[in-house]
Amino acid sequence: MHEPIAATQDPAYIRQFHSGVRNMLNEQHEAAISDFKACLAKQPNDAAVHYALFQSYLKQDRYEEAAYHTEQAAKLDPKNLHYKRELAFMYQQLGKAQEATVVFEGLLKADPKNIDYYSGALKCYDELQKPAKSYALIVKMEQQLGENPSTVLEKFRLLQQMGKSKESVALLEAARITFPSEPSILANLVDHYFRMQDYSAGFGLLKDLVEADPNNGVALLMYGEMLYRSGKQDEGKKYLHKGILAEGPSLDQKMNILIMLVNENKQAAPDPQLEPLVQYMTQSFPNEAKAHSIAGDYYYVAGQPNAAINNYRQTLRCDPNLYPVWNQVLILEFEQGRWSDLQKDASACAELFPSQALPFFFKGLTLNRSGAFAAAIESLETAKSVLIKDNALLAEVICQIAVATLGQKNNDKALALFKEAMTLSQGNPLIELNYLHELAKYQMEPTKTNERLAELASQFGGNPRSSFEYAYSFFQLGQFSVARDWLLKIQDQKFVQSAVYQELLGDVYFKLGQLQEALACWQKALTYGEGSIVLTEKITQKSYVQNPY
Repeated sequence: MHEPIAATQDPAYIRQFHSGVRNMLNEQHEAAISDFKACLAKQPNDAAVHYALFQSYLKQDRYEEAAYHTEQAAKLDPKNLHYKRELAFMYQQLGKAQEATVVFEGLLKADPKNIDYYSGALKCYDELQKPAKSYALIVKMEQQLGENPSTVLEKFRLLQQMGKSKESVALLEAARITFPSEPSILANLVDHYFRMQDYSAGFGLLKDLVEADPNNGVALLMYGEMLYRSGKQDEGKKYLHKGILAEGPSLDQKMNILIMLVNENKQAAPDPQLEPLVQYMTQSFPNEAKAHSIAGDYYYVAGQPNAAINNYRQTLRCDPNLYPVWNQVLILEFEQGRWSDLQKDASACAELFPSQALPFFFKGLTLNRSGAFAAAIESLETAKSVLIKDNALLAEVICQIAVATLGQKNNDKALALFKEAMTLSQGNPLIELNYLHELAKYQMEPTKTNERLAELASQFGGNPRSSFEYAYSFFQLGQFSVARDWLLKIQDQKFVQSAVYQELLGDVYFKLGQLQEALACWQKALTYGEGSIVLTEKITQKSYVQNPY
């Protein structure tokens, strides 16, 4: 604030004026205005008093009154550039761009090197939509203060606005020579060429841009993608990785590149160098479902299903309305034997998506495992009612209804349901294996069951599940050595590294009197999944425990 100086030397007048200044400085604006008006009554042409009133009214956001008094101050003391400057900006505040322009032009004649005057005038010309005036003023400013990248870019923008595309590009191309390492010049040229679909010229400048501005994330991604898609994948990845970590690109731009890199070779695991990028995305965008989703995709493709599940679940915490992600979570939890998680997530998903069959199916399946057969049937019947033209899943649903019905000791109805499921499945061996497993578990027709499993084990020798069920049938028959031999024949490492396999192998070892081997298998089973509901009890008691269900 510039403190005004009263024009008269009358002591009473001076005291009144100083009283107004003190009140103004103490934020007592009404008292200050009263003092200054008293001064004006005595000296109506005192520019300093008008300026003081301008300041007091401005403090109260009374812009019209403030404008009047700054006009008066500037008129009464035309050589005082400060008064004129305040008047010009006051006009701007009131939206009077034309009036402000006149004042700024006068100020520039008096002080042609004042950057504030140029800025104010340019803003007015912009509001008045006079690009030619703005352009001429910038040329004048450059003559007085020198050319710089900012003035070049503003002239470029104005030429574009006036439809002078050739002149605007020529301006930037010339500026490249004057400012060879200025990234903003290159960035605007690149952007222009891409907007004009002159990709050859645009790509040609990208390398220069990333060298001039190695922290320009958008340029890094564009240049990296250009190299990547032109066959220079290793070189392109270096720039893409840097671009993802840089400021500038949007979440979607980064996501699109990461998706491309994660899925570049579906026949192989993704590049492990992508993991830090995936983690960066989840840490930088913790509330964005997309960031956690790409992390889930990465870990899924990388063969780390539990990490994938955890990231997909985080995706759903950010946005629970993504059914495809729920679908992926439920299937992975099923495959990994995460039964408690599966039951909880299937129940939550069923509430959100009551017209989808899969969550009700998985909910029913997990309820069967815990012996809640009536609740399982209710959920499975719901799944059945919403299924449309999906006989494969319908067969699985009916199979689980049969499991629950058998658990309720309704054997005849259960067997009829199993046969219906097998007919619907059109020979899917997994449905029959589920059926035979239940027969073996309840010791129903054990000899026929064992014989049929022998046929399936021979027919599908490469299927570990058929060998496993054959081994289970021998366990149920008390032929533990044969059961062990069949289990040890299984070479599929993914199946061997499962809770269900290790738990049964532990059961067999226990029955053969090999307690340490049994405990080792049961403990290993826990590392692969939850196992049966009595697995922990077996380890605690160091003894075989019959599953009540």
